[in-house]
Amino acid sequence: MNDNGMEAEYEVEMDDDLQTVLDEVTQEELEELLGRQVLGLEMWEESLGDEEDAEPIASEERVLFDCDLFLDDGTALELYATLAYPDPEGDPIQGMDKIFDVVGRLADEHLELLDYDQADEEGGLALAFGKGEQVEIVMVASAWMISEWEPEEFDEEEDEVSV
Repeated sequence: MNDNGMEAEYEVEMDDDLQTVLDEVTQEELEELLGRQVLGLEMWEESLGDEEDAEPIASEERVLFDCDLFLDDGTALELYATLAYPDPEGDPIQGMDKIFDVVGRLADEHLELLDYDQADEEGGLALAFGKGEQVEIVMVASAWMISEWEPEEFDEEEDEVSV
């Protein structure tokens, strides 16, 4: 995977548990997640990549977002300062409504994690989602964390946990 033209650097307020560079342990954890379907997600209007002292970003101008992706094995991928690419060779999607529509497809269509790589030489994580070998969405996160979630927290009637 390439960095999808991600040239801008985004500052992420770091938590001790957040990862920013693929290491051997994280690679092993991600290998176990390959082929897992996204059952639900949670997104926020703000991102850890937002500048603290800056004016709030208008919804239609937002490019960076944070989200949790709930996978079918009880694992959650928490992604921070994330960009979404519906076309792996194109530009990231802009505007919270458009981002929600594109990222919502992960759960709506139960797309699988197909591949991952370090986003660029600076770090970050690039994740490819799709079905079979067809990549449909690439997400690039400046920081991430792998955690667990309990399936009973998830309402089987809905694909999204909350927004």
